[in-house]
Amino acid sequence: MVLRKSPNVQLYEKRPHLLTQAVDSDSSLYAAVDAGDWSSPGLGAPVDPNQPRFVKLPSGVRFQELNIGSGPVAGPGDAVLFDYVLRRSNGYFIYGTVEGVSFQPLDVPTAPVAAKLGSGELVPGLEEVLTGMSPGAKRRAVIPPELGYVGGGELPQPPTFATKRQLENHRKEPLLFEVQMLRVGGRKQ
Repeated sequence: MVLRKSPNVQLYEKRPHLLTQAVDSDSSLYAAVDAGDWSSPGLGAPVDPNQPRFVKLPSGVRFQELNIGSGPVAGPGDAVLFDYVLRRSNGYFIYGTVEGVSFQPLDVPTAPVAAKLGSGELVPGLEEVLTGMSPGAKRRAVIPPELGYVGGGELPQPPTFATKRQLENHRKEPLLFEVQMLRVGGRKQ
């Protein structure tokens, strides 16, 4: 709960001797304002009823199903190909494999990521999010730090020094991944 001054407070700030008389008679001296949920940075925005709700997995990973794909469903042992955009939990952009997204310079290489689920090469929280997706599916996920880049060498890795440095600076905080499954099955390239 945050208290904001009402317009009447300006009068009392100029004439403090009136404040003691007015507190009992003016209950609108401070108006209560709900500050929202700030338990996680960047997630205190009002909930839009038209947007998909976040699903919380037992591990603590939360995701939204933005688009349901069609075709084979990704599971352990499957080779997958996906695009992603990585942001800090407050929305600041780090890197994306999709051209023209946010503030990514044009000279930063972009290419989908190929990986094998269950091999231990992916960020653990991201692997949970990719499991169960079909080609064409899109999800937005908040990955807690303990399921993120804990060792520092997990995939996906940004390609340039600057983007790797930015990831290194923020890997101990929750990260926001937006992923789109492009292919399930086939050979890893």
